[in-house]
Amino acid sequence: MLETIDRIPKPSKLAETIAGKIRSLIQAGRLEPGERLPSEKELCEAFGVGRSSVREALQALEHLGLIESRQGVGRFLSKESQALASSLNWNAALDNAPVFELMEAREFLEGLVASLAAQRASDDDIGGLESTLATMKASLGVDTDKFFRAELDFHSGISRACNNAVISELVNVVMLRVHGDAEKFMRTVPETSVVTVNLFSDLLNAIRDGDPVKAGDLMREHLQSVRLILARQNQAYGNGATDRTDRGGPDEIRPHGHEHRHPHGR
Repeated sequence: MLETIDRIPKPSKLAETIAGKIRSLIQAGRLEPGERLPSEKELCEAFGVGRSSVREALQALEHLGLIESRQGVGRFLSKESQALASSLNWNAALDNAPVFELMEAREFLEGLVASLAAQRASDDDIGGLESTLATMKASLGVDTDKFFRAELDFHSGISRACNNAVISELVNVVMLRVHGDAEKFMRTVPETSVVTVNLFSDLLNAIRDGDPVKAGDLMREHLQSVRLILARQNQAYGNGATDRTDRGGPDEIRPHGHEHRHPHGR
């Protein structure tokens, strides 16, 4: 294993870098669960760093549950090390992802979720969505904070209504990473709240009617519209290059159907 380790250039946040490299070795399968780690001295020589940095990195990995110490024997990878390393890398990827990539992921995932909800939603699921939508309508122009809390609850309610815990959890993880950015910019364009309520009314009807194609299309339309607002705001602040999608640039993002809806519906 030691021959696969490259020396770390200085200066760097050594302990963090060492821990990251060990996590990568775990995820790549070069270190197996239950395997004994090289000694601190061997790791120091392999990485070309001091013992204190290696010790700090190992302590951090132990705190995360990736490795465990056995008195008088050494340090070993835990049985759950590969799953934990993958989870940590997944979280890091989400933390570092540009907002437009996260929004594109939301379009894909939540479009699927809306389609599934149209096929699987129970009466209780639909009742919950009706109540949340009523809260959104009541708070329009009255309580902006309450409106956006309800808007998030509506997305979460559809996620639960798809009745697939794995997909629902993926949606929630991505959604919570980007919702604050989307809300911040949507607050700068107040008319989007009326558009959102009308589109959500249509979306709820599609779910109630059991129309998965229409439900999926409406959810994607909503999220593409939000992404368009984000792109325009981003360009206004001189950061148009943030959008790294393959669509040629923020201004080429278009929702399905009409870009704006009449305040009184279709």
